Amino acid sequence: MFPWILCAQDRPQFIWQGDVDGIDVLYLRDNVVDVKVQEGAPVANQRFQFYDRLPQTRQDLKLEIRQGRGFVHIIDQPRLENGYTAAISIEDRQQGTGFYSIAVYWDASNRFFEGAHSPGRSDQLVWSGRVDEEALISCRAKTCVSQAAQGVPVADEKFKFSKALPNKDVEVALEGALGRGQIRLVEQPRQSNNYTARVSIRDPQSGSAEYSFALSWGRPSGKQLPQIASPERGLVWSGAVEGHVRVALQSGSAFSEVVQGKPIKGEHVEFIRPIPTRSDLQPVLKKLVGRGRVEIVEYPSHTNHYRLVFEITDAGEGPDNYEIEVDW
Repeated sequence: MFPWILCAQDRPQFIWQGDVDGIDVLYLRDNVVDVKVQEGAPVANQRFQFYDRLPQTRQDLKLEIRQGRGFVHIIDQPRLENGYTAAISIEDRQQGTGFYSIAVYWDASNRFFEGAHSPGRSDQLVWSGRVDEEALISCRAKTCVSQAAQGVPVADEKFKFSKALPNKDVEVALEGALGRGQIRLVEQPRQSNNYTARVSIRDPQSGSAEYSFALSWGRPSGKQLPQIASPERGLVWSGAVEGHVRVALQSGSAFSEVVQGKPIKGEHVEFIRPIPTRSDLQPVLKKLVGRGRVEIVEYPSHTNHYRLVFEITDAGEGPDNYEIEVDW
């Protein structure tokens, strides 16, 4: 037994003690500790106790040094790229062995992935990578694929699923987004997109930067989900495009923007009915005429004032006529 007694609310998640002569690194993962000797003699009289497993979520551990004459510090926090492993270095450079006693604290509640799905439990995926300018991350089943809309391809891409995304309509929530630019959930998994969730990352500064995010979704209950009505024609957009353009639709209005290339010629929008102010809208984009790529990059929600945004990317020589139908 360890010589200290702690109140439940002050109890650390992990405690360790031992005699160190040199430099040792403690690697913590789940409920396992592995000690690597970098310099000097092996650790003697080692004892440790996990009170909670180290969860497979991004954490910032807190270290308490209870006894020790040398330098003790955290050199690696649990992250997706290191398999959610924490590393703690103990450096004892004085002559002979020194006794060390440390305590480590982390959030064992796993709130990072709980989101707003209640009642019941939730599943999640975690993604990280280096983005330069703009990238679209598409996740389906148990895999994620990145596409560079602008700039160089995504580097150091990693992802981890607790469970595959269901092959059915499901609402996912974007959580724990980290990065210097903008991270947005732009597409929910639906039958129309082969049950794919899409996240847009835009990095406005020069050079690439690290980004990470999590998507979580509730586990389905045994209740039958309501039948979703088939989408009907809502509007038709047409125009001649040369380059990359963005079209924003809100209620009964349309606003176009040239991201790269020349101005749109002969632009025309026919609204059959205005876009409803609903977050559960499931619009479907249909390219009737045009040689380039057309995709929805932003779905209506209360956070964007129920705006629908799609982009056209035309990489051919000269302008090309496009006719696009949007159904909901």
